[in-house]
Amino acid sequence: MKKRLAKITIKDVAEHAGVSTTTISRFLNGRFEAMSQETKMRIQQSVEQLDYKPNQLARGLRNDRSNTIGFVVADIGNPYTVSVIQGVEEVCTQLGYSIIISNANENPEKERDCLIMLESKQIDGLIINSTGKNNDLLMRIGKSVPVLLIDRKLPGMPFDTVTTNNSQGIMQAIEHLLERGCQGIHLMISTPDGISPRYERIMAFEQFAKRNPLLKTSLTIAEAYSQELITAHVKELVENRSSQETIGLILGNGKLSLMALKAVHQLHYQVPKDLLLVGFDDPEWASIARPTLTVIAQPTYEIGRQAAEMIIAQIEKEQEYLPRTVELMMQLIPRESTGRQDA
Repeated sequence: MKKRLAKITIKDVAEHAGVSTTTISRFLNGRFEAMSQETKMRIQQSVEQLDYKPNQLARGLRNDRSNTIGFVVADIGNPYTVSVIQGVEEVCTQLGYSIIISNANENPEKERDCLIMLESKQIDGLIINSTGKNNDLLMRIGKSVPVLLIDRKLPGMPFDTVTTNNSQGIMQAIEHLLERGCQGIHLMISTPDGISPRYERIMAFEQFAKRNPLLKTSLTIAEAYSQELITAHVKELVENRSSQETIGLILGNGKLSLMALKAVHQLHYQVPKDLLLVGFDDPEWASIARPTLTVIAQPTYEIGRQAAEMIIAQIEKEQEYLPRTVELMMQLIPRESTGRQDA
């Protein structure tokens, strides 16, 4: 059986899919420009049905390893991603591995293209900040090379995961706002859309609200990053508070934090007099904004380091293992937006 599969060529795949060998070559190298979704799906089906492994002979001659790790990121423009990449890169450089970074831009279809391209590059392992919409392809890749999930869990998937304790992060934010005298605590977060950290933060907040029915709480799901909508929500929170009420707003990520600060300036509110703000993540601007922003910081660099160490250990161990999830703790950094004067 293995001998027969080893003889499958690009020409065989092209004939099966009804396209040219040039198109197959472009597909295998991740060059999808001017290629329709229907064509990509047809080629992918042919690859799977024929069990075609790109450059199998070349891989064998190379002694089974390319010393390359693929890394699919959800949003390369996010400060979280940049810091994680730095951690991954440092460990890979120290241990003699290179990385191929591919940006999915929070788009499941683009993520699938990234995965197909990396699979064709003969990577030794894959790190991914997954959208959760391509589990079938991840499972197939995982049969050949180790796969590790960063930040976002995929329940039921047999892969290592490195993430943060989102419940602990939410409780840190809530407890800090209570210590600062808030009688109303509100959470604004992006649409969960299968992304586990968002679900975990929402669940932790809702559980706290149930345990404290006398405290005024609210949850707002921001379905789009619209400055107009964020500004309207901030205005509503401030205008609906009682004259003696101190309120705090927790922002679920860096983008929402920045938009909330812009809203405060547009509405000419005083922070923390009119409301207190706590953001998730610690982008560079948070410490120089006016006011400086209190944040729940994720150990992003350490996430990258641990992810790289774990996947390289899998690659080099070459034996069965039990998937594990590593949850790192978050850190509260108090600043002016909650009444703490920076030193």
